[in-house]
Amino acid sequence: ILFPTNVLLSSVLSTRTITEKEGHEVVLSCRFDQLSDKDRVMWSKDGIVLSVNTEIKADKQRYEISGKYDLIINNITDNDSGKYLCQNFDQELSMIIILTVLTRPSEPELHQTNETLTEKAIVQFVCSVLGGNPSPTFSWYLNHNIINESLYTTYPNKKQSFGELRLPIERRYHGAQLSCQIDNKALDKPLTISTKLNVQYKPDVSLKNGQSIVTNGNIAIIENSLFSLECLVDSNPTPVEPIQWLKNGATLTDVTSPSLVLQTIKRTDEGEYTCIALNTIGKGQASVRIRIQYGPIVKLKGGDTIRENQRLSLECMTDAYPEVEEYQWFKNNILLYHYKHSTLIIDRVQKQDHGNYTCLAKNFLRSSDGSRIEMSQKDETRVIVEYAPIVTSLSFKIASDPMTDVMLQCQIDSYPESTINWIFNGTLIRTNNGKYVITQKKINNIIQSNLIVKNVQTPIDFGLYSCNALNKFGQNSTTIQLRSKDVPDAPVHLNVSNISYSSFILEWKPGFDGGSSQTFIVSLNGLLEKQTNETKVTITNLNHSELYIVRVRSQNTLGISREYAMIQVTTLQVPIRQEDLPLIEHPMLHIGQRTISYQLNDNLTLVANKALLCIKVEGQNGTIECKKITSASGVLRLEHELNGDLTRLSVAVCLENYENYCGKAYPVEIKREVSFNWIFVLIASVIVVFVLILFGLCIFCALQSRKRKRNTSRDTVASSISSAKPVIEPLSIGTESPKYFTHITHSPTRTEQQYLKASYSKIAEIQKLDKFSRKDDKSTNLVVTTAGGTSSGSGSSGSSSDPICNNNLSSLSGSDQLTVTDFYPISLTSTSTADSSYKPYYNPITVTTAASMINEPLGTSTFGNLTNSNGFQSYGFPLYTTANTNNNNNSQRLSQEIISKKYDLNDENESGYSTPSKTKKTVYEVVV
Repeated sequence: ILFPTNVLLSSVLSTRTITEKEGHEVVLSCRFDQLSDKDRVMWSKDGIVLSVNTEIKADKQRYEISGKYDLIINNITDNDSGKYLCQNFDQELSMIIILTVLTRPSEPELHQTNETLTEKAIVQFVCSVLGGNPSPTFSWYLNHNIINESLYTTYPNKKQSFGELRLPIERRYHGAQLSCQIDNKALDKPLTISTKLNVQYKPDVSLKNGQSIVTNGNIAIIENSLFSLECLVDSNPTPVEPIQWLKNGATLTDVTSPSLVLQTIKRTDEGEYTCIALNTIGKGQASVRIRIQYGPIVKLKGGDTIRENQRLSLECMTDAYPEVEEYQWFKNNILLYHYKHSTLIIDRVQKQDHGNYTCLAKNFLRSSDGSRIEMSQKDETRVIVEYAPIVTSLSFKIASDPMTDVMLQCQIDSYPESTINWIFNGTLIRTNNGKYVITQKKINNIIQSNLIVKNVQTPIDFGLYSCNALNKFGQNSTTIQLRSKDVPDAPVHLNVSNISYSSFILEWKPGFDGGSSQTFIVSLNGLLEKQTNETKVTITNLNHSELYIVRVRSQNTLGISREYAMIQVTTLQVPIRQEDLPLIEHPMLHIGQRTISYQLNDNLTLVANKALLCIKVEGQNGTIECKKITSASGVLRLEHELNGDLTRLSVAVCLENYENYCGKAYPVEIKREVSFNWIFVLIASVIVVFVLILFGLCIFCALQSRKRKRNTSRDTVASSISSAKPVIEPLSIGTESPKYFTHITHSPTRTEQQYLKASYSKIAEIQKLDKFSRKDDKSTNLVVTTAGGTSSGSGSSGSSSDPICNNNLSSLSGSDQLTVTDFYPISLTSTSTADSSYKPYYNPITVTTAASMINEPLGTSTFGNLTNSNGFQSYGFPLYTTANTNNNNNSQRLSQEIISKKYDLNDENESGYSTPSKTKKTVYEVVV
């Protein structure tokens, strides 16, 4: 059966394209639906029948039919590329498959057009291959780095393809690998061909100093150090002549090696050094400038002798590399901080400018490792200032006793040296009569002249003594008054500073002491005064917005100064009202940790920027401490021990340094840390049960004993009572207020004596405690502290800093801590009579104006309060008077009333210190 091969007799179901590499096997699939065994299927290529059904019409070695009816082509070649047609004649259907076979190009070849590669030349490289489907692509690489595509061109062709590279040659390409890479889809990996470039270039010269290459053209070398310079040459081909060295353009004929070495470099070696190398391509060279680093060379210009008020100019001339960075000027080896330039100028020189001036210049050298080396040098000159004499005296008044020797001193400061003489009441003093002795002592430009007056006579030798000095620039003098000893002069220059709403600092200068040591009396508002040895005190705990009048007088052994220094001070207004101070919420004391936790209300943010606040902790004995507030809530750690009744502990917000100005006080809740221990509870329970059983047995025994004694004869008891004697013997409590029990004839037993002594010792302790715990809560405390001291807190405490109340503290030498108790009332009958120690009269009844500001004196008492003359209360015990009553009728009458009341007591009542009046011994207490 013949089939037409070039006529399409059926409809085309699909058209497909298949691509496969050369040498591989390819399967062309042809499938029809409802294909029967009688259907005729034919494969053809380009009009040539390849198969009919399963019968191969072509090369049976290369073609196979698989299934119904896939065409398999083995080991395909480029000739197998084309259009394949699969036809079903019975169903009049067909399929078209286009096969493309991918073929490999041949091995590439690489050629260069220039035989020699020279620096800066453009060389053409050609890379070619044969065949290849699809056409191959070309890529160029230099040391595996792709070259820019703009430098090469590709010429594709089915038979032969070319890639052309035009490469500008650089010296850095010398020894580099140039590669041409060809690729297409038939290759499993690209084809590559490479060549090594041999680039010729002129010498490249560089200079090496130490371990580093010179790049900036300059080297700074420290003077007297070792210097080496190495010439490094890179060339292809190698240099044809030896290396040549030049200094400042002149050839160094004695150096032909690549290394230049200077063992100890000097400033004369400074200059430009050049290294030159030659080869067939050209010449190369490198240069560097060497700078020598050295420290400053200093020369100080100016100085010598100059008159006072003239212009002084000192110039510090330096030679250094690098330049001087810092100048320092010294006078007599003391640094002058205000002068930091090369020239020191004083427009109007004064005598105190006399001295030795030094200029110190510094620069910093840079070492090879980069560190900085400080170099310095100095030069010195002397400046002598000529000036007229300046005469001074340590004291312008001197007091002396008659018939004693006295020395008058003056100091003369001048240049040149002055002529010195003494004048008394206008007459020149001569030393040839033995009355006067003049001595001199020189220290630098200062002469101390001493005039000794022998056997001072009153009033002949009292008067004005003048110390005179004269030189070529002028004269000067000072006057000293010699007088008899007297009361001191009043203080001078009274001044007040640091005024606040609760304190200020008071300062003054002493006047003439009158010939003996002096102290000072400070009075406040004319009511209170106090002695001190200091000339500066700080007065605190004052009231705000209040006027204070302060007077200061002097006092020595001869009396008080006739005049006083006075100043008025008004304290500042408090910036916050008391009702605006923050309130404390829920304060709680942690006893074990000795801390108080607190929480403030919102007012803190409103007043915090107006004043500093603190929380004052106050206990039974007064203020404990006042801790600064740093936050609205927190914990206060107490520095002092907590003594006394802790239930009376309270806190309040106060102004810092003004602890009397506080807001509302709040009691502190106490939190006790309790640890629970079951073992302790068990042991305690056993002990308690045992004690209860023992106690029950004792009661049972006592009841049985009482029953046995119930039938005892009352007459026998009465007889025993009648023979009993009092059990109280004379007992003295205190040395100034003895109390006696009299008319005692019976000596008590040892047990009774111990009972009575212990009882009355308890009375003495309670009375002593009462004496020292009494205070006037309404008193206002004033505190005076010397400069640098700390103010003591107001209120009473167990360890008062009051020098008057505390016997362990001395007087006010050093640091005055003056409270109101430190100040004593100014006596209404005081006089200026001299006394060895100031003891003002104190009458608490007549000085009524100061009563509200002074604590009630210890020892005062009234009978209305049932206290004795020493201030001891009875505390429920019988009252006793002292033996020395001085016939005081009131005291006798009071004692009689007490005794009479004692004897009028009902027999049924029992005294705390007498035997019961039942069937027991009866003791009668008689008080005188």
